[in-house]
Amino acid sequence: MLHKFPKWLLIFVSLFVLLAVAWYAYRAWQEQPPVPAVRAPPTPATSIAAQSPQASLLGINTNEIGYTDASMPFVDLFRSANPFQENVLRLKADAVTYDANGWPSNLNGGEAGTRFLGELPPDALPAGEYTVLYEGEGEIRYGNDAKLITHAPGRDIISLDAGNNGRLDASLVITRSNPDNYVRHIRIVLPGGICQHYPLKRVADAAACNGDTGMYLSFADHYASIVFNPDYLDFMKDFQAIRFMPMSGITRNPEAHWQDRPSMDEATWGGTYGARGAPLEIMVELANRLQKDAWFSLPHAADDDYVREYATYVRDHLNPELKIYLEYSNEIWNTNFNHGEYTQKKGIEMALGLNAADVGYEYYTIRAREIFAMWEQVFGGRERFVRVLGGWDTRPDFAEKVLSYDDTYKAVDALAIAPYFGGNIKGYREAETVEDIFHLTTEPDSYRSLPEVLEKVQRHAQLAQQFGVTLLGYEGGQGLVDWATRKPEQHPNPLFFAANRDPRMGQLYTEFLEGWQQAGGQLMMLFSAPRICQWYGCWGLKEHIRQPREQAPKYAAVLDFMAAHQPSPLPAPSKPAHNPLATAPRNPNDPLIVWRPAVDPERVFFIENPITLDLLLEGTAWDKRNLFGKWQGRWDDDFLFLTVRVYDSKRVFDSAHPADDDSVGFLIDTDNSRDAKLDGKHDFHLIFACDREKVVLGEGSAPMSAEALHSIRFDMRAFYDGYVLEAWIPWKALGMNPAIKDRVSVNVEVNDDDDGGSRDGKIAWMAQDKQALTDPRQWGVVLFSGR
Repeated sequence: MLHKFPKWLLIFVSLFVLLAVAWYAYRAWQEQPPVPAVRAPPTPATSIAAQSPQASLLGINTNEIGYTDASMPFVDLFRSANPFQENVLRLKADAVTYDANGWPSNLNGGEAGTRFLGELPPDALPAGEYTVLYEGEGEIRYGNDAKLITHAPGRDIISLDAGNNGRLDASLVITRSNPDNYVRHIRIVLPGGICQHYPLKRVADAAACNGDTGMYLSFADHYASIVFNPDYLDFMKDFQAIRFMPMSGITRNPEAHWQDRPSMDEATWGGTYGARGAPLEIMVELANRLQKDAWFSLPHAADDDYVREYATYVRDHLNPELKIYLEYSNEIWNTNFNHGEYTQKKGIEMALGLNAADVGYEYYTIRAREIFAMWEQVFGGRERFVRVLGGWDTRPDFAEKVLSYDDTYKAVDALAIAPYFGGNIKGYREAETVEDIFHLTTEPDSYRSLPEVLEKVQRHAQLAQQFGVTLLGYEGGQGLVDWATRKPEQHPNPLFFAANRDPRMGQLYTEFLEGWQQAGGQLMMLFSAPRICQWYGCWGLKEHIRQPREQAPKYAAVLDFMAAHQPSPLPAPSKPAHNPLATAPRNPNDPLIVWRPAVDPERVFFIENPITLDLLLEGTAWDKRNLFGKWQGRWDDDFLFLTVRVYDSKRVFDSAHPADDDSVGFLIDTDNSRDAKLDGKHDFHLIFACDREKVVLGEGSAPMSAEALHSIRFDMRAFYDGYVLEAWIPWKALGMNPAIKDRVSVNVEVNDDDDGGSRDGKIAWMAQDKQALTDPRQWGVVLFSGR
């Protein structure tokens, strides 16, 4: 049809269209956000990669989002507040209702409040006036160290000055709110802003910006596009990769469906376990802004749709030049987390075996392989991501299990462990000076000393090479913490804090990283971004995001190490054709655990690093709250000190034989002969029942005189969720005189009765089948240790 129009008219129309396109393109450029929006990759003007030196093979773990997070990741402080529903201020809030995003939609005569800062060093935040923005009609009251300066509808100005305790604490309370236009979308914004082309530094005002650094962007006006605190970006820029496990809220997170994930529209991203977590959009945006590789950990209960949607978003939004490290859950072997219980239950449901711990490990490998396969399908290959299997730093045998099970090593690229040095809790409790702490942390024979940890690293590196995978560190660093304390001033916490602030700690970090590299370890994800020192540890490389380098010896040592060691990654190891363990069976007489000497009479029953009881020998239903336990043994020249902690929702003792009631059975082969049946001489079976004052010999046990039986003392104390056995077993009663490096075979069992009559279930430490009671070959070997 075009040939019917005059040529001059066609030229005129074409010029008009070109001019119109140019004009709208110019207007779009003028109106675009000055820094990248959260869902878009950064423009070249704001890319931070060019402003960061070449990083070594060191990465960093983020922190959990919460009001005590000293890394201060966001320019909007309210993003880290606790959800209103958690009512941390203990207000009259029973009748308050909330909208789908957690904003109080109707106070119903009450109040709704939360904390947005807590226990932070005063220097963690810049001085100045903070802008509070909100929508809706109502009133906000500020508390603790937050003071109102000026008020206008939808906009308050507050100050934040530490109180007499030298810590920053801040809260707010919505005291009045119109239900038809309720107070919502609260933002608490840092003072100042950034220069457009230099997002790593906060500036006070426009006078600090020029042509080279770009126009001034105030936080109050541009918080939505700036998103991240410049101090946070400046800290994170030096690391090669970012592990988002803490920031994503993985720990004890029950979410299973894609619609349950953290949302950009939620009132806050902070809170307790299961509530906190940043959206995936935020994590991807941070990696893109910094141009850093991303380490993602998927929730343990995530269904297939969740896994595929997660993979799809990462595929479509993460810079394709960045490497992805993909991990299923986090530390599923750690019984302190519900991830472990979940995988154990799933393994039992799949009838993988009797040992709850082992079937949990097996399910972990099965689900990890399924997730890797789904990501490969979504990505159309696996070139962009590294398939990571989590290990256990003190247990090379765990790595053997998960890598060898069903040839899992063929479906993974890397084994990751978390080597933490510093774990001699008993020694630390006896320490009087910081010098004592450093001595225990560096002494080769001290538990979890740096030399011992590096020896475990070497063993894992050998295993990784044997299976043809790369060795990574998903976490690592010092681990000085006493979980029995609850206050920072409790001993030995002041000594731990002082050690972390001592220049010698920087030297230990240098030795640690050099040892890791020399052993063949590749990317190490240090733990962690800046955190305050508290009773639960002093984990951060710095104690707050603005702490100077010269005051943070760990951080200074890490920067020096990175400057001296540029990355030179080794080629990917080749996979062996066959399972490396297929022709290398374990010696059945190798010790599985050690009994350490009980040199402190007051702590012989203190459970420290206990052994799990979760092998289901009898019964069909297993529940960690109803049939679960942990045990530990200590020894001296006269006694074996046996401790068993049982988790049982109901105690029953109504049978003639204690093994049919709630009771603990202890089996020991004193000469470690490990015969196929009880020998009647050296194989003892002791039963400790909740309703009896004296120990009972089990069927088939070696005989024991009445005097010997009476010499065995025990105490069984009831708790709200179970009971604890503490037993003093004289060696004389067992007819032995143990010495360092001797071995015995042992098994521990827990009998459970829930409804009277015969028992309903039994769990044990070591066994392959129900005959373990009379088959010492199935018991575990214990080594008597001198330390």
